[in-house]
Amino acid sequence: MDSSRGVGISHTNMIRKIIDSILGYETVKIAKIKSRKLGTLYRVFQLAILAYIVYTLIFNDGYLKKELPVPGAVRITLQAPTTLTRPTYCTSGSLPCVYWGANDIQYPSDGAGVAFLTTRVSVTNYQLPQGCSSFLNISDPSDRCFFNPKSPSIPPNVLLPKSYIGDIEDYTIMVEHSIRGQATSIAQRNGLMDGALMSSNGKTMKSNPNADGDIFTVQEILTAANANLDGLSTAPGADKANGETYRSSGIVIAIVIEYMNVRFRRDEIIYKYLPQVIDGNEYKAAQNELNSDGSYTIIDRHGIRLVFQQHGSIGQFDFITFLTNIVGALFLLKFAERQSYADAKYEIAHPDENIKPPVNQGHPPGPINHVDNLARPEVGNYQNQPMANNYHAPPNNVNGNQQYYYYP
Repeated sequence: MDSSRGVGISHTNMIRKIIDSILGYETVKIAKIKSRKLGTLYRVFQLAILAYIVYTLIFNDGYLKKELPVPGAVRITLQAPTTLTRPTYCTSGSLPCVYWGANDIQYPSDGAGVAFLTTRVSVTNYQLPQGCSSFLNISDPSDRCFFNPKSPSIPPNVLLPKSYIGDIEDYTIMVEHSIRGQATSIAQRNGLMDGALMSSNGKTMKSNPNADGDIFTVQEILTAANANLDGLSTAPGADKANGETYRSSGIVIAIVIEYMNVRFRRDEIIYKYLPQVIDGNEYKAAQNELNSDGSYTIIDRHGIRLVFQQHGSIGQFDFITFLTNIVGALFLLKFAERQSYADAKYEIAHPDENIKPPVNQGHPPGPINHVDNLARPEVGNYQNQPMANNYHAPPNNVNGNQQYYYYP
């Protein structure tokens, strides 16, 4: 009879535990941790995460849906100044100077994203050898009519010896460009944006707010890139023994157009020109022209190669992006609580167990766990003391800690 009764109680307890596990729920428990070390560490984590949140949402534009700009057209146009001067390199330099129009200096006259400005030039004409009708209809490379500028049978006729282009620094270039977005609806030209030319040290040299075309002198571009045409060339092919300069060998300047959003202004974009010299590079171009009489004219050009590259980050306000960053920030703040607080914050309560509340009558208070030891250092650790006769262990330990209750 006693055995069957025990089996019935066991089944009842099992059913009760199953029901408790199904109907059990979590609730908030606040633990006050009185520890200077842990508290200081906790506040430091909070401040660091708060600084990260401010940086992400404000300084890093965490409220924008960003993307790389899709490059549009970059158009460069050269224009001669109203008045030309005779600089010192024309009067006391190693080569004479000639003055050309803007269309003759820029080759080709209209480039997409690139521009070549001639600084040194020579022009040579090659006449057809006697008995040759054309340089083009040659079927045998050993034919004396095959065009080879170094062939003694084709004597050169120098139309213009090596010369510098005079006052190239005072010519002006106008830059027009546009961008668009791929994932966003952004599509703008530079006339709707504010732009600025930046120097190599990060300072603004010239700003052009809402200009249809940004206009700079060649000298302003050179100064911003920290380039000097009269400096000694470092190009491998330069004549270093005779002190060849960049004006003679040519130079390459890469100009990055960097786009970005204006902070806290909806759909407003600005850009910066960031020029930089490609050290050790020279640039030349040979322009061949076939004349009506069958002769060849070769224009040998050296000069400034401008290469424009569109870069940066553009975006539009996007609520989902903003909400995602906010949720991530709140999670980081929650994560700032150390894992060592977990035992203090979470505890399994068994209200259905027949456990009498502890009474403190000169005996250790119960239940005692490590939270009490952290929060109340004046209370000793009684867990390792021998259990008195009138102490009884509860049916379930809390968090794996042995706890004692006193029943009067």
